[in-house]
Amino acid sequence: AVVSTQSTGGEGGVHMTNIWQGHFPRENTEEDGFKTTSPVGSYSPNSFGLYDMIGNAWEWVDDWWTVSHSPDGSPPPTGEEKVKKGGSFMCTKQYCYRYRCEARTKTSADTTGLNVGFRCAKSL
Repeated sequence: AVVSTQSTGGEGGVHMTNIWQGHFPRENTEEDGFKTTSPVGSYSPNSFGLYDMIGNAWEWVDDWWTVSHSPDGSPPPTGEEKVKKGGSFMCTKQYCYRYRCEARTKTSADTTGLNVGFRCAKSL
């Protein structure tokens, strides 16, 4: 899937998520139609029917941060920083090139910001 016209090298690309276009942080050309966050459902869902899994806002998840998980893949039971995933509208190739669903980084457990939201999940 094409993430943006940036990833295709120019014309003909289709915006499939809300990321920064232009030179960060001075100019956002808003080629995708949004200066900051976009409303949920502004782009087509993925093959699982999920919307906005990358871009728009980093998604704060319940896992505590660690550089590497235990051998069974579980996160630590406690910690000082939380995991956030998926990148935000502030991601660009010049800064924070992480608009991927599996992209993860750390943030303080009490963080707030225009580019941070949360991810809800349900076991089926």
